[in-house]
Amino acid sequence: MSKINFIDKRLLILLPLCLVVLVSGCTNTPVTGNGVQITNFVSDFPQVRSGEEVNLLLEVQNTGTVRATNVRAELTGITTADWGTFSPVIEIGDLLAADTEVGTPGEKRSVQWTRLSAPYHAKGTEFPYTPQVRVSYDYTTTAQKPITVVDRNELRRIIAARETLPGKETTYTSGPLTVQITTGNYVQSSSQFGNTYDIFPVNIHIENSQFTSGSTVVPPLIGFGAESYPVLVTINPPTGTNFVYSGYGQDCSRFVVVDLFQGRTVDITCELEVTSPPTIKQEGLLMVDLEYRYAIDSTTSIKVIGT
Repeated sequence: MSKINFIDKRLLILLPLCLVVLVSGCTNTPVTGNGVQITNFVSDFPQVRSGEEVNLLLEVQNTGTVRATNVRAELTGITTADWGTFSPVIEIGDLLAADTEVGTPGEKRSVQWTRLSAPYHAKGTEFPYTPQVRVSYDYTTTAQKPITVVDRNELRRIIAARETLPGKETTYTSGPLTVQITTGNYVQSSSQFGNTYDIFPVNIHIENSQFTSGSTVVPPLIGFGAESYPVLVTINPPTGTNFVYSGYGQDCSRFVVVDLFQGRTVDITCELEVTSPPTIKQEGLLMVDLEYRYAIDSTTSIKVIGT
């Protein structure tokens, strides 16, 4: 086979791919993760002449395990002064969650900005535009961690018998924020009347799992306050324990509004008191609920040729 024929065949293979790009427009690689995701954001034509109409298609899907509410899409990067009359905000509504137990995917939805008019440019000139869409939504993440409270005498017996009390991992619902609850493998206490109840610390680490992709917590539609990346945190102690506040850490006896540092992470440290010591041992769940509004962005491109 000659070198020329080999090159010709490679061009034939690549040609259909090039045609797909020319016809369907240009879009960034969709952000992947848990929660609402932009699966496609594209113009119907990547190149138009001044005065021609263009449509922008947005497709979103809820890949998390919690219903997303108040989902909205806001188009930026182009203005009504240049592209004609259009409403930049589209209210998408709620998106049902994925059901991992039965294998059902989360709800998908598509919306369009239609009949945008390409702006005027002088003949012989061209200008690239970069429309950007921000999709924001309200979401909740629930985390739980089993905590074992053991009587001191029972703990002595366990140690003498060379048994162990292994700790259990934090579990949480699928979404853009992750939660890690850290405390000891067990809490020792006393069931004897008159003894001081034991106090132990708990650390709650919250992290934005999609920080590196530019996705972020944003202020809610009805604000909590002046925080830039606010998360409303409600913590429910295990049965037989209660929150105390000694002036250190945070008062977790009521909801707490925290601000993610630079939109990335935040830590909460609480103190729990054993109020009902078990006679042997008991296991309870520490529950953490996060409420927040989250936003993801995507861009596409349109080249306008002057006429």
